[in-house]
Amino acid sequence: MLRILRERATSWILRGILILVAVTFISWGGYRLVRERKETYAARVNGVVIDQREYSDAFQNVIKQYRDALGSSRAEKMIEELQLREKVLDDLIARVLILQEGKRLELTIHDEELREAIESIPLFQMNGQFDQRNYERFLRSNRMTTEDFERLQRETLMFAKVVNLIKLNGGKVSEEEIWETYLFENEKINLTFLKVATEAFKSRVDVNEVEIKDYFQKHQEEFRIPTFLRIQYLIFRPSDMEGRVQVPSDEIKRYYDLHQERFITPKRVKAREILIKVDPNDPPEKIGEKWKKGAEVLEKAKKTKDFASLANQYSESNTAPQGGDMGWFQRGTFEEAVEKVLFSMKSGDLSPVVKGGNGFYVFKVEDVIEEKRKPFEEVKDQILQAIKKEKAKREASRKADDAFYSLFRSRDLEGFSREKNIPIKTTGFFKEGDEIPEIGKDPSFHSGAFSLKVGEISPVVAIPPNFYILKLIDKKESRIPSLDEVKEGVKQKLIQMKCDEKARQVAEELLGKMRAGKAMKDLAREQGFSMEETGFFMRAGGIVPKIGPSGEFMAILSSLTEKSPVPKEVIQIKNGYVVVKLSGIEPADQQKFPSLKRDLGRRLASQKQEESFQNWLQQLRSKAKIEINKDVL
Repeated sequence: MLRILRERATSWILRGILILVAVTFISWGGYRLVRERKETYAARVNGVVIDQREYSDAFQNVIKQYRDALGSSRAEKMIEELQLREKVLDDLIARVLILQEGKRLELTIHDEELREAIESIPLFQMNGQFDQRNYERFLRSNRMTTEDFERLQRETLMFAKVVNLIKLNGGKVSEEEIWETYLFENEKINLTFLKVATEAFKSRVDVNEVEIKDYFQKHQEEFRIPTFLRIQYLIFRPSDMEGRVQVPSDEIKRYYDLHQERFITPKRVKAREILIKVDPNDPPEKIGEKWKKGAEVLEKAKKTKDFASLANQYSESNTAPQGGDMGWFQRGTFEEAVEKVLFSMKSGDLSPVVKGGNGFYVFKVEDVIEEKRKPFEEVKDQILQAIKKEKAKREASRKADDAFYSLFRSRDLEGFSREKNIPIKTTGFFKEGDEIPEIGKDPSFHSGAFSLKVGEISPVVAIPPNFYILKLIDKKESRIPSLDEVKEGVKQKLIQMKCDEKARQVAEELLGKMRAGKAMKDLAREQGFSMEETGFFMRAGGIVPKIGPSGEFMAILSSLTEKSPVPKEVIQIKNGYVVVKLSGIEPADQQKFPSLKRDLGRRLASQKQEESFQNWLQQLRSKAKIEINKDVL
């Protein structure tokens, strides 16, 4: 394969199509199928072993992603809440099953597919072309042979091929399904509602010492004090090194010659427009009438120099009040059909009637500035500064790397700072997610800091534009506080919980009476609640006016009909509970269906494909012989 890649360093068949998981073994933690029986294993799937180390690597990689995104303390909670240990192992088992199924179906990955997949990985490219040196450097740095990497990529391609095959055979959506979904998602409803706020019960709730103590004993983790660190760190700033960077004049000229495309000012056009709008649902005869109107406007434009007045009078574009002024623009601003005409015109030209996405256009070009390349003399100072910044960045990175190796044993950041005149700073105590002065809340800093033991130093941490080496100098371990430390917090938590219970109880009593036939307005008057209306909104829109996001209670909204306007449950919101009743339905606009049908069909097909694939995978699992080593979980 290495030979093939050397011989054919570019690809033209599938470039940009096989953008799969770029380097799969990174995201899967070095996943591979271990076909030899081992004593330490995470699972056996139809005789194929998933080694315990492979599972551990995959799991740690997932945890790292969560820690980088959420912080260490929150990531630990997510491990349990999302059952990540089980999820990672399930994914590895699913992968084995899918690869086995590909083998059973006698699917193959040809050398050409493999070559093009590897060449399309951005990590191995330079200036959009496959670079053999990047590929070999990557293999060396990850201690992989070409054979190992190619086998892994074959498995990745096989995995994708099987998944796509199953999904494509499971995404059939009927016209009736698309229509019914459209009607449901685009109809609007109006709700009347009573809001029972938890805050209203605060004066009616009290807690005693016994309750506080009992709650604390049962919920100590809720009051855990997080870990706090104090970090000392060296700063390697590229800006400190720019003044010492020397750039020969021939290097500046060479940069200019090699990157001439960066100094090209694209062609720009200044124009005015007149738009005669066309609705996608217009019948052919109406479209013809609108084209005719556009042609008539064009004839008027040919007889006058005042195009702006015509635009103000006839155009249906939002630029009409400005005389159709489109301002200056370059390629990529408008749709291709329009730009093809505009960029072929000269200053003063009138266009023919042009069909665009919104209707028929007539354009007048007022000025054109042709594409030109900035001369070297104009940009040489700009290039000089760019090279200086890049060299200073490399120098700062190199110095930081050298410092890390020098400090690996001594860990004496203060002595190194004095000797090398490198800035050093010390933080106060901070917890995960706190803002660090001059650094902010950068996850790289927190991840590096919270991975250290007291006295240890971190590898170089890059937080643009600077580079850092961290040393943990003090640590306050996470701990469960005494009740005295958090007594007021426990009390408020308990009060809030009791308020919530009372609010729910009142809301459910109101709902029960409504379901028994009592009018909402009578209940509101008797019990002192204010009855409100949401106003009409899309049932599937995700937000209920005056109530909030509908994600948690979407099923309740879906159940409401004219025959059953009162739900079986109350709705819980951030600060209380809501009792609702359907008070009106506004049907979907059927005329808009044709323009939305295709995208809706694609979405439903995609959902069905995913459901079909998950059902197929579940059947595959049910027939497989799977043995899980419970110890790894």
